[in-house]
Amino acid sequence: MRPSRRNYVGIFFSFAGFIFILLCLVGSRSTGGSKLHFVKITERPSNSPLAIYVGWQGYCITERDGNTSCETDDGVMMMPFDITVAEKFNETHHELFEDPIEQDPDLNPAAQPNPPHNPKIYVASVLCLLCGGAATAIGLIWTLLYPQFQDKYYSRGFLAWGAAVLALLLVAQNSVMYENGIDELNVVYPHLEASTGPCVVLTGMAFASFVISGYTYLHGCFSKEEDEATLGEGYNPL
Repeated sequence: MRPSRRNYVGIFFSFAGFIFILLCLVGSRSTGGSKLHFVKITERPSNSPLAIYVGWQGYCITERDGNTSCETDDGVMMMPFDITVAEKFNETHHELFEDPIEQDPDLNPAAQPNPPHNPKIYVASVLCLLCGGAATAIGLIWTLLYPQFQDKYYSRGFLAWGAAVLALLLVAQNSVMYENGIDELNVVYPHLEASTGPCVVLTGMAFASFVISGYTYLHGCFSKEEDEATLGEGYNPL
């Protein structure tokens, strides 16, 4: 059975989702990837060049003299994020965390103390990479070797949707961890300003890419006869 044109669409989007998650994993671990971050913390007033970029597996710090240094540290993925950041950087950049504003848990429920814990984002991201990479590889192998290799059970499509489920989990975890943490940092510490980075958007784009890939890969599984009529002679559905 010859691969249809939809198979190429599935390959493109599964590979795109794979790249998006990979960028999130490698971001903020080297100076070249400092702009790939989930959270950016700057000093108030905003014209100060001091900035801290936090990723999944590390962080980068741009000092006031413009020099940037990066560290690989999976400890930055601990929740609650605002407490983790304060403990991690208070020793080296204590001026950012001076004069904290005490919060009343009755008025601000997010300020209630929570025990530190690891949300297992790294595990979910690696599994997402494996599923997305496998979906891309199977799609490519079938395209190149379709006379000898057939994906009769649409494993590439189910792998792509598995990656989509994991990417959705990452989106939810990012929302809980980073958005709540950013809100607390901005409320408690008057000398810093925290904001979300591009990697938050990349995880959402990865989810959308894997959903599209899974749908196009599995389209022939859902409507084989319709595909044959639509594509015409010489093409077969997925």
